[in-house]
Amino acid sequence: MSVPRPTWFRPMAFTLGATCALLAVAMPFVPETHRPWNFAAFGAIGLFVAARAGLIPALLLALGAKLAFDVLNYVGHDMRPDYLPSGIVYVAFACYPLLGLLLRRTEQPLKIVGVAALGGVPFFLLTNFQAWLQHALPYPMTLAGLLECYEMALPFHRATLAGDLAFSVALFATHAVLSRVAFPAERVNVKCAV
Repeated sequence: MSVPRPTWFRPMAFTLGATCALLAVAMPFVPETHRPWNFAAFGAIGLFVAARAGLIPALLLALGAKLAFDVLNYVGHDMRPDYLPSGIVYVAFACYPLLGLLLRRTEQPLKIVGVAALGGVPFFLLTNFQAWLQHALPYPMTLAGLLECYEMALPFHRATLAGDLAFSVALFATHAVLSRVAFPAERVNVKCAV
């Protein structure tokens, strides 16, 4: 007689997220000339793992991977202070798993893409607000200065959006295929609307 597996236990989903996290952590070993700014998998990992394996695993995996990346990046840049991790970045990345909970019972591509696109908005707003507050660049401490800061950051947000979309689509699509082909216990239990 086999013991039933708990409903929260999703080893395939966690393994997919962990594999993506390991690849993301290894990015400091890629020369900076070959890495686009802000094109990263951390947000998508948070969304996906929260949706398919739960909030706590998502927070641990996404934030842990980001911390490992930051430590490697910091050491790789001779421990220069401008490469120290920023707390606000971790707060912003913690928003992704919270949004991922909206995707727990869906495989609808438009909903997944929509939430993935929304995921980078808190990151954009929080990190650029902090840059403005700390005078990272000489923007005036006025509403116009804050808006200028946001405007100048838009090219970086495009890369964040591209990374969030690309990695989210890859993770959710891979999970959908594998759960149908090899891991039926991890199929998404979609509630029927009546």
